[in-house]
Amino acid sequence: MSRSRTLRGLVLATVSACALSACGTHPGSAAVVGSETISDTRLDDVASALCAAQAASAQQPQDLASRAARQGALSVLVEASLSRQYAKARGVEADQEQVSAALTANKATIDALPAAERPVFRETLTEYAEGQLSLVDIGRRVLSQRGTARPTDQRALAVATRLRNRWAAQNADVTVDPRYGTYAAGALKASDGSLSVPVSSDAVAGAAPTPGATFIASLPANQKCS
Repeated sequence: MSRSRTLRGLVLATVSACALSACGTHPGSAAVVGSETISDTRLDDVASALCAAQAASAQQPQDLASRAARQGALSVLVEASLSRQYAKARGVEADQEQVSAALTANKATIDALPAAERPVFRETLTEYAEGQLSLVDIGRRVLSQRGTARPTDQRALAVATRLRNRWAAQNADVTVDPRYGTYAAGALKASDGSLSVPVSSDAVAGAAPTPGATFIASLPANQKCS
């Protein structure tokens, strides 16, 4: 399987998983990842673009609560940032021809987006692809040194992701606005970001990391994407 095919749909898969599945931050920041800051504005733009992409690509588009959409988008942004920072620390750069191939593989989805959403989606996909391709390269080098002949991209990615998480634990603190969850054990954990305890059935449903379809359908348009 080619690397471009392996990468195809990775960003969309993350958002689809959300549909199925401020301590330390700077003011106006959704997250701080090592030396990089992800602003609330950037997060909103990416969430909007990924919502549009999910709707354009799904055979049966599903509504997403806006909180779940932002959590999915933030997960993509944090992953991409960590991977690129780790690759830079290792002196590894993504093959730009393979990055271009990943964009080409998603051309139909990009073309189906509203014109205003395309630049943000393309930029996000580029950054994510660069991070993933760099990890695959690092993982292949490590496995080769261990004597593994022709490791798969999936195995190389898994090995490099573990190494990246160990590196990040010592070199790249990740702090997330509590509204979007917490970052622990190499992953963004969804939460409602509220200090109150939900009492009513609607409040309990809304506080769930992945609210049910009935609850999402009841939300006003400005609190969900479709």
